[in-house]
Amino acid sequence: MMRRLLLPFMLTLLIAGCAPWSAVDPNNRLIKVKDDYTLEAPMGWVRRNYDVFDIFLSRDGPLLNFIATDREKHDRELPRTKRKTSAELLPQEVAELVIAEQKAVDTRGSFTVLSNQPASLGGKPAVRVHTRWKNERGLPIERLTYALVDQKGRLAFIFEAPGLVYFPKAVADFEAAIKTVVFQ
Repeated sequence: MMRRLLLPFMLTLLIAGCAPWSAVDPNNRLIKVKDDYTLEAPMGWVRRNYDVFDIFLSRDGPLLNFIATDREKHDRELPRTKRKTSAELLPQEVAELVIAEQKAVDTRGSFTVLSNQPASLGGKPAVRVHTRWKNERGLPIERLTYALVDQKGRLAFIFEAPGLVYFPKAVADFEAAIKTVVFQ
């Protein structure tokens, strides 16, 4: 009898210890990524504990909105266009790569670049690219990307959400988080 109770109890402990999401601590929202940069997470968002991205946050669930950061080395090819980057790229060239990568996704209908402008990310020259497309069901999706290249590689901060409600509802949280980026 004891053995039958012990196994479910141990599985419950194991699963609880590996919770996929954790609430952002309202008293300490600073997230440090390696010895690279820090970012202050938005209030009320949750963080995925294990992900391919350096940071992955959501407020209403990843299908409704997310913030992700991704740092890759220059010698690693971009997934869709298979191009590589270098520290010498100009911000406008970075913007062109961001747009080309997004356009290359087969399921993006009516792809539109809403804005493409220079920006600053933690004091470094960057770009701010705002795009929109329709998913396979016709729902408009918007993405706001801040991207840059430096000696360490390429870095992108991405906010994505359906454009009708969730994008306008949470874009201010993303923009506020971008202003908190500090490079080490």
